[in-house]
Amino acid sequence: MFNKDFREYKLISKRYRIIKKIASGGMADIFLGDDLKLNRKVAVKILSANYAGDRNFVARFKSEAQILARLNHPNIVQVYDWGEFNSSYFICMEYIEGESLKEIIEKKGPLPPETVADYAIQISSALLAAHKNNLVHRDIKPQNILVTLEGKVKVTDFGIAKSLTVDVTKTLNIMGTAHYISPEQAKGEVLDHRTDIYSLGIVLYEMLTADVPFRGSSSIDISLKHIYEKPLKPSELMENIPDKLEKIIMHCLEKNPLARYPTVRELIGDLQKYETDKPLSFSAKGQNLNRAGVFIKKIRPHLATIIMAAFMVVFLVLFIFYSYKYYNDKISDHSMVSVPPVENIPAENAKEILALFNLNLIVKDEIYNSEIPEGFIIEQTPEPEKNIPTGSDIEVIISKGREITFILTPNLIGLSLEDASEILENSGLIKGNISKEYSSTFKENLIMDQKPEFNERIEPGGSVNIIVSKGEETIIIPNIIGLDFIEASNYLESLGLIVKSTNKAPVTSTDITNETGKIIKIIPSPGTKVKANSLVEITISTNEPLVLVPDLMNFSVEQAKSKLDLEGINYEISYINTDYSVQEGTVLGQNPEAGTYISPGSSVILSIGS
Repeated sequence: MFNKDFREYKLISKRYRIIKKIASGGMADIFLGDDLKLNRKVAVKILSANYAGDRNFVARFKSEAQILARLNHPNIVQVYDWGEFNSSYFICMEYIEGESLKEIIEKKGPLPPETVADYAIQISSALLAAHKNNLVHRDIKPQNILVTLEGKVKVTDFGIAKSLTVDVTKTLNIMGTAHYISPEQAKGEVLDHRTDIYSLGIVLYEMLTADVPFRGSSSIDISLKHIYEKPLKPSELMENIPDKLEKIIMHCLEKNPLARYPTVRELIGDLQKYETDKPLSFSAKGQNLNRAGVFIKKIRPHLATIIMAAFMVVFLVLFIFYSYKYYNDKISDHSMVSVPPVENIPAENAKEILALFNLNLIVKDEIYNSEIPEGFIIEQTPEPEKNIPTGSDIEVIISKGREITFILTPNLIGLSLEDASEILENSGLIKGNISKEYSSTFKENLIMDQKPEFNERIEPGGSVNIIVSKGEETIIIPNIIGLDFIEASNYLESLGLIVKSTNKAPVTSTDITNETGKIIKIIPSPGTKVKANSLVEITISTNEPLVLVPDLMNFSVEQAKSKLDLEGINYEISYINTDYSVQEGTVLGQNPEAGTYISPGSSVILSIGS
């Protein structure tokens, strides 16, 4: 198990050196660490020893690592590695230099509306990536939102996130934090992604007012308020609150999930235009209550528009047909026909209309148009009502719809190169540079990184650079016997190995291979295959007489002194605090360790419990 002192963690997985503790949570502690392999700062989350034996907590901890590994998004804290260590578990994550959103609010108070909207869009983008992967975060709160020094938002702590692909989001226990849970979460109902939208609404409310909408004497009290009470509008608490931004927040905080934004995509759209004259995506008439008080959700605006447009097209087709059929029946010369109007209707319908008048539809061009829907006719030649011979051609220009100026990069992480190539081709993108790197996380031939990252904007036809895993790096221990210590240790470290030197065998031979400072032994032996960052122990020759350090662990202080005096070894004593009385006056540590050879006159430091 882990000692309370973080210094005892030393090296995790032979790669991550712990520097200091930076945060503590209910089930884990987070430490700042050094990734010795990639020479970068990392955050190491370690499951508390108290929970390491609890299968439920271990399952949650592993689930968080697996979930984050799937979510490669610029607004989500990235997971690099995870595994078992000293009978517990760890997750190695991206280290964020900055503060939590909670700390920022506590220091600065209410944030400017433009900052609130900016942070909210970034958080929503992270949630959109999670929701696309059928995941509900369930614990969105300022404490789980980190902000870098440059103002980039990173969502973290997916410890209680759940998949929508299995029915596990219903629970008898209230998960999440009381101030930020949704009404359906408080009632223990089945959840979907709209519960995250409610929690995000609370976060927006707090950013704008520096306070949460509901407070109470207990978690149950606060939960009941989420279920039954309507929050005060931010404008009732603060002055100069933008009206549209307030409406967005209150729409997120609807009690009924069906009354909120259907997805965070619509929320992002409204946040991007809250300072413009453009209307928000929802309105008061978008939902209603029938006389029995049952909630009725009307057709979403864009769907209603499509249905209305379809009715209009049918009506217009019939009107054009019968009107012009009546008119042309009156023309005495049946070799001539009056051109019917076909602009602003689908090309397929226009072709049928023209065929009824023995006219041919010819597509002259297809162009982008932000006003006319895709497949509808923008312009026709000849113009309507012109008399022309039957069998004539009507040339039309068809709309290609709104021009797509960018594509969102697909997520290729964890895929094979073959699968990624197919996805890129279907997305209108191409493969860029393909490189390979070693990875302890991704299996060989799976994609471990990409640029641009997932969900970033890229021009159609743009290239995506891919890094493919070469699997876990293995190193063959070289034969360094007889080499100088400095030369040998530098060589081993350049290969990605961790070197530990020792003088465990005194050498007095005059053989040139055993002259002072040369390597006489290496463990593991030359030719052995080991993983990167493995520990290698080398033994250095010396011609001076050495003394073997005895094992003094668990000796009483008097026994240890007597033993060292007998061997002619000097000693120093250092006292350390202990939690148990039986450890008082006992050797709990020694430096150098037992079995090491030291020079005469050197001292052994004894750590005695007090």
